[in-house]
Amino acid sequence: MYLQLLYKLLIAASLFVIIGCTDKEIKTNELVASGLPIKDSSISYAKRFSMAHTSEASLLFLYGNKEAKDTTSVFVLYKSEKPPVFKFSNCYYIKIPVESVASMSSVYSKMISKLNCEDKIVAIENADYYNDSFILDKVKQGKIKELSKGPEMNIEQTLLLNPGLILSFGMGNPSTDVNQKILQSKIPVAISLDHLEEHPLARAEWIKFVAAFFDKQKIADSLFTITENNYNQLKALTDSIKSKPTVLTEIKYADAWYVPGGRSFMAHLLSDAGSDYLWNDNDRTGSLPLTFEEVFATGGKADYWINLFININSKNDLKAFDERYALFAPYKNDKIYNNNNFSNSKGYSIYWESGMVNPDELLKDLIHVFHPSLLPQHELKYYKKIN
Repeated sequence: MYLQLLYKLLIAASLFVIIGCTDKEIKTNELVASGLPIKDSSISYAKRFSMAHTSEASLLFLYGNKEAKDTTSVFVLYKSEKPPVFKFSNCYYIKIPVESVASMSSVYSKMISKLNCEDKIVAIENADYYNDSFILDKVKQGKIKELSKGPEMNIEQTLLLNPGLILSFGMGNPSTDVNQKILQSKIPVAISLDHLEEHPLARAEWIKFVAAFFDKQKIADSLFTITENNYNQLKALTDSIKSKPTVLTEIKYADAWYVPGGRSFMAHLLSDAGSDYLWNDNDRTGSLPLTFEEVFATGGKADYWINLFININSKNDLKAFDERYALFAPYKNDKIYNNNNFSNSKGYSIYWESGMVNPDELLKDLIHVFHPSLLPQHELKYYKKIN
């Protein structure tokens, strides 16, 4: 019996480290007693991180490689005076709850705010990207510092500020994603991979990752459940839709027109909104670079055109970028919607600040755009019609 249990424990541990799975036959109390981590089964959509718990700590496993299969780093979150020791590669120890955070994306700041921990934010990347009045007021008062006003992070200012945590983004491994001076300073750095997720709810679920550093898991679970339920109820409205309008997105930038891949979160969002995304059969999770001619050949007769450049507020603005845009059917038929309904003086929309955290609200907007009869009373929050 002992050997059989030991064998199961070893198999469970090896599977967990590789793909984030555990043997469901093993009882929780047996794993806790053994010191092995218990997988947190509450992570339903996100594929780029998983959580586990022991009697001493919570562990966050990041999967930052291309196929999201291998662990690129592990964050060990503990409350005791001395951290427990785990023999994982690229293992980083952070005492929680953190008391101050440098939030290097407005998306993370919005998540922190939803967790009622906005008072913990002592630095952000650049106030130009924000519409949040709390953040902007604190920046004006000098209580929140800007660390990336230029193209690169201000290392000296960051070291001087010495936040309890830097919440940033990358490919999942602080040793390659973060400046070496920051790492050498021993300031804890957590890497978020929400931008690599494929489903809108997967991106929103990263609030659970953020919450772990503030010991706010219960609040995060509750908030996400509300978002998930709202999203799925809205999606159900379009499940029986037979007539789905075709959709074109973005505009040409520099030498290429980057459209979302068919496995991207945007492709999923458009599908759930009851539309026919024109590059839906593409297997990319990121963007697909195309020429103007390639886009026109596929999307010239699209029914709708959404997600243009940040400061396009009229058809004349769009045409000023390239007169050929007037050749597209949505231009002629007045079926253009941009995601900048509410923006700051710099042109940055709340879409980029809170939309990724609230995909249910984005979905509601898009359903109203494509199928207004399904939500006749809805007022657009993120999108507006471009005339």
